[in-house]
Amino acid sequence: MNRLLMALTVLIGLLASCDTSLAQPGASALPWLLITTSVEGNGRGGTGATLPTTDPAAVMANPAQLGIFSLGNTFSASTYSPKVDWLPGFGFPSPVTLNVDALSAGFNFGDALSLPVSASVGVGYSRAFLDLGKYTVFSPFSSLAVGAVDANEKSESYSVGVGLEYLFKIGLGFNFKKVTSHEPNYVTGGPVAVTSTPSARDFGVLLQVPLDSLAAQVAGNRLMIGAALRPALDLSLGYVRSNVGDEVRFDAGQPGDPLPRSAVVGLGVRAGLATRLGGKEQQLVSFALVRQADDELTIRHPDGTYVFKNGLGDIRLWDNVILGKTTGYVAVRKGWEVGVADCLVVRGGSVIGDGFDYATTGYTISLGGMLRLLAFADARFADAPWFTYVGDHIDLQFQSATYFVSSQSISSPLNGTSFQALSLVIRGVPW
Repeated sequence: MNRLLMALTVLIGLLASCDTSLAQPGASALPWLLITTSVEGNGRGGTGATLPTTDPAAVMANPAQLGIFSLGNTFSASTYSPKVDWLPGFGFPSPVTLNVDALSAGFNFGDALSLPVSASVGVGYSRAFLDLGKYTVFSPFSSLAVGAVDANEKSESYSVGVGLEYLFKIGLGFNFKKVTSHEPNYVTGGPVAVTSTPSARDFGVLLQVPLDSLAAQVAGNRLMIGAALRPALDLSLGYVRSNVGDEVRFDAGQPGDPLPRSAVVGLGVRAGLATRLGGKEQQLVSFALVRQADDELTIRHPDGTYVFKNGLGDIRLWDNVILGKTTGYVAVRKGWEVGVADCLVVRGGSVIGDGFDYATTGYTISLGGMLRLLAFADARFADAPWFTYVGDHIDLQFQSATYFVSSQSISSPLNGTSFQALSLVIRGVPW
C-alpha cells in the first residue's frame, strides 16, 4: 500500500468516531476536514465549537465564535509554531505535517453608537494545510516511475459573524470554504496528479447565558461571597452544521463523492471567582466543563448513491450531550479546564466513539493575564498607564495540546500528536 493511501486510511480510522464511513467505507471524501484545528479545543477533547474563546482557529469549528468574539474583542491572530507532526506514531517514511493560520477582527456597533444593546460584526480568515509529502507515481502498465507529486490538502475559510448582547450573548456565523485536494493519480495512464477544488459552507450558532448576571437582576443586587468575592456562572450552547457543499470529483467522467457533512451540538458550563481591588476586577480562578456530540451525516447505499441525514442526524441531546453516552456512530467529546488568575489554564478531555478512543491534555500561558495580575497586586505597576493599558487590551498566548491513549493501545498512531500555537489578542480597542 502506498504511503498516501496509508495516510488516508489512518486518517479515516482516526475520524471514525465522528464519521459513518467506518461502517460504510468511502461514505465521504476528504475526512481530514473534520480535524479539530483549535489548539485550545484540542486540549479539551476537541471541543472547539462550544465554549466562547478568543482563539481565531476555533472559528473553523464554529463560525459563530466570531460573533461572540466581536462583542468584546478587536483582533486576534494565531499560527501553529511549529507545524504539527501528524500521527507521529504511524511511522511514515517522511513526516506528514499540519499547519494552521487564522485571524479574526471584530467591531462593536453598540459601543461605537451608544446603542442600548450591544451589536457587533466580525470577519475572519483561516487556512489549514495538510502536507502528505512527496509520492512517486508508477506506470499502471509497468514498474517504471513516471513522475513525482507533492500531495497535499488545503482549506481556506472566509468567515463572517454577527453578535448581539442583551441579557445574554448570541453569535451567528458562516464559513465560506474553498478546498483544494492535490493527490497522485494511481488509476489511469494520464497525468501524474489529480486535483479537486470543491466549495463548502459551515453555519453555526453559539449562545452564552450569564446565569450570575440574570440572578443578580432578579435579586436586585450583585451576588457576592463575603465582602470581596464575586461568583460567575455561564452556560453556553453551540450548534454547527459543517461542510455543506459540492461533490468531490477528481475525474469529470466519474461519479462524485460527498464532503464530510456533519452536525455538532455542545453544552458547556464555566464558573469562576473574581475580586475587586483599586477599582479593577481580577479573575482568581475559573473552571469549565463541556460536552460535545458530533455526527457525520452521510449515508452511503450499497449501489454507491448517498443521502444526508436531516437536522441533528443521530445525535440525542439527553444521551449524548447531557449524559455523555455514546450511541451508534455519534462521537462524544468531553473536556474540562481550570484557570488561575487569567495567567494559566490547564485542560484535559477525551473522545469516545467507534474505535480510536483517546484522551487529551493541554494548557495556555497568557502574558496579558500576568500583566493584569501584577497591576492588580502592586500599585507601582497599576500607576503606570502604559502598563495597565497593555495588560487590559493586549494579550500574547502560548497554547499547547497533546493526544494520548491508554497503555493497551500504546502503538496507536495518535500517541504523541502534539499541537503548539502562538496567539495575539487585542481586546476593547476602538477602530
